[in-house]
Amino acid sequence: MKAGAGAAGGWPAWRSCFLAQRWAIAAALLSFIGYFGTSRIPGLTVHRVPATAIDRFIPLLPITAYGYVSLYPLLLGNLAWLMPHPPALLPLLKAFILANTLSGIWFVCYRTTVDRPPLPDGAGAGLLGLVWSADPPFNALPSLHTAYSLLIASAHLRWRSRVRWPITAWAAVIIATTLTTKQHVFLDVVAGAIFAAPIIRWMFGSLRPGQLEAGADYQ
Repeated sequence: MKAGAGAAGGWPAWRSCFLAQRWAIAAALLSFIGYFGTSRIPGLTVHRVPATAIDRFIPLLPITAYGYVSLYPLLLGNLAWLMPHPPALLPLLKAFILANTLSGIWFVCYRTTVDRPPLPDGAGAGLLGLVWSADPPFNALPSLHTAYSLLIASAHLRWRSRVRWPITAWAAVIIATTLTTKQHVFLDVVAGAIFAAPIIRWMFGSLRPGQLEAGADYQ
């Protein structure tokens, strides 16, 4: 399929692209479900990740929970936008599958957690409280929010997509909010970046400028 065909052909072409890649998309979705499921496994030994001086310096800012949860529209938006471009989309899906599989195995064998401070009142407190109640304080190190953000930003930088700098800035905001929401500590973020690095090198070796629609999706 020629890159950009789905964008030019509208919904029928987009639907055709989706059906052609449905098994890769399904595998990626199942890998996310499997990863999140590891935090619900009872009886695992929990290892606390220590806070550093950096963590003690960074305040809890509940309003930044909006940036934290913006990872999910970033993921879904990229899935929809890249649907007509299988040579670009498939390596990203495979990278997510690999990241979720490896981290899921790690978190079953070595469950990590961080201490959460009391939730203050104020803007964003309701959303952050919802995040904390829905997401147990496990699977801390490495930070998958960090790894996912780096995977997406790195892919756009390799494609030289026209939105690569806004996407990179968005990814940086998400990574920062892992600390300001106290979902993670600094060591989790460092580990997330280290975890993502070989996946980026291995899975994105085939990504090149021009894999998105010439003149529209890259420059």
